[in-house]
Amino acid sequence: MPASPAPSVADRRILLLLLDGQDRLMLCGGCCGGWTVPQALLAGGTDFKDGATQYLAERFHIANPRFGSLYGVHETRESDCWEHDQQTVSRVFIVRIDSEESDSFQAMSPSHTRWEISELRARHRDISPEGVALLASGYVEGWLPDGPISLY
Repeated sequence: MPASPAPSVADRRILLLLLDGQDRLMLCGGCCGGWTVPQALLAGGTDFKDGATQYLAERFHIANPRFGSLYGVHETRESDCWEHDQQTVSRVFIVRIDSEESDSFQAMSPSHTRWEISELRARHRDISPEGVALLASGYVEGWLPDGPISLY
């Protein structure tokens, strides 16, 4: 019996943890029945960081994003692909924004908010995808090392 072909990488996405100078995480609500971080799908072949930079410029007018040295990596395991018929690959970038950019994000929509780390810890189950609150708090509090962190 021939081996089944590997699933194509069709779902590539970036998730952006926008943190302001007060260590508040920018969250979007109302669209998905809960709170989430800004995210975008990427075309195949687009570099994750380049895609994030372009999205930040177009959507939030952040021209020179200051990426944190910690980022999350998620790739679906082959055994999980049966559910979606495709592999998913994501990068979660932490981006530092200034107070003006934070205020602009908040003013964009009544469904945008900013949560401090204490609220993220208390309400981590209200935020999707799972693990975002932990990644943000670990970064802010300094107990996660620099570099890639696998998210499963």
